[in-house]
Amino acid sequence: MLFIILLIQAIIGIVFLVKKPESIKVFKKKYAVLSFINRSVLLVIAIIPSILFPQFKNIEPSGNYSVATESYTFTDADRIETYSNDGSYRKITVQFWYPGAESENKKYPLVIFSHGAFGFRGSNYSTFMELASNGYVVCSVDHTYQSFFSKQVDGKTVIVNNDFINDAIAVQNGDYDDEKTFKLTHEWLKLRTDDINFVLEEILNNKNDEYVFKIIDAEKIGLFGHSIGGATAAELGRIRNDIDAVIVIDGTMIGEEIDFADGKSVLNSNEYPVPILNIYNEEHYNEALLNSSNYANMVASENAIDSHDVVFKESGHLNFTDLPLFSPFLAKMLGTGNIEKVYCIEKMNNVVLDYFNYYLKDEKELNIMTEY
Repeated sequence: MLFIILLIQAIIGIVFLVKKPESIKVFKKKYAVLSFINRSVLLVIAIIPSILFPQFKNIEPSGNYSVATESYTFTDADRIETYSNDGSYRKITVQFWYPGAESENKKYPLVIFSHGAFGFRGSNYSTFMELASNGYVVCSVDHTYQSFFSKQVDGKTVIVNNDFINDAIAVQNGDYDDEKTFKLTHEWLKLRTDDINFVLEEILNNKNDEYVFKIIDAEKIGLFGHSIGGATAAELGRIRNDIDAVIVIDGTMIGEEIDFADGKSVLNSNEYPVPILNIYNEEHYNEALLNSSNYANMVASENAIDSHDVVFKESGHLNFTDLPLFSPFLAKMLGTGNIEKVYCIEKMNNVVLDYFNYYLKDEKELNIMTEY
């Protein structure tokens, strides 16, 4: 855009140079001022995208498999869309990243990802590429109307619901009391767990002949997610019996809050039934430690059959997505720390891969540290 604007300005300049001197005198001062203002505005508009979304180099995946991708939009005929009033069924769009056709005689573990409150199915693209290149089928789910935007396979784009945005910001800022926050967050969690349950059944019972469904090992399933997406993954680890490992990426396990009584949440004291890994930013972890006996993640980890915690020093909430890579400006506004952005996402991707390798591929050693 900047090139085009500069080219137009150059052409205009040439035109004025070849005009007769007397015609130039006709060009009045006020038009010169207006022209300057208009061009300045155009230049600012042209430069803004380069500030918000500067060019960046993708993180190269470490695996040996080439990666293919495919998107599907599934319609859940058992659920009416609650975010619209037209009586339509809820539609969920998912995107797969998976080993390419050279591996057609093998089967690979399935891992499902749930994005954060204002995320979308591509929010952790580098993580998906890392997993798929190392022999995983990755399915990332757009939670329609809670995703920043969801592009369906028919080309229709559904943007985030405005009421959800306002409520999520209010919850984040502590504008609602504890009881209202409990009610809202559990409504969101229920919607998301229903989404993932539906998607899993669509995948595991798919009768189509598409390659991606044929290479899935249904006996090896992992779940992971960022923020409330991590809470979704953790809740499904509780309610399904076919999940082998769960990763919560900087999220609060709100599903462990099973009731609200006497002005506070009541936590689940039953054993957490599958291996679980919590990845924290430093501030989140320190706050959790201060309130460990009443914080859902800490109580669940203490009661889990197998649990691990990993802390990234000087990181922020958005450092665990790819946003700092393709828009450092926006990421800083929304919440990143002082950790080097590429280092953080690469190390997190390594942790996720090593964890799933250990629990889904039966590798003998779990090569993750407690602090990075």
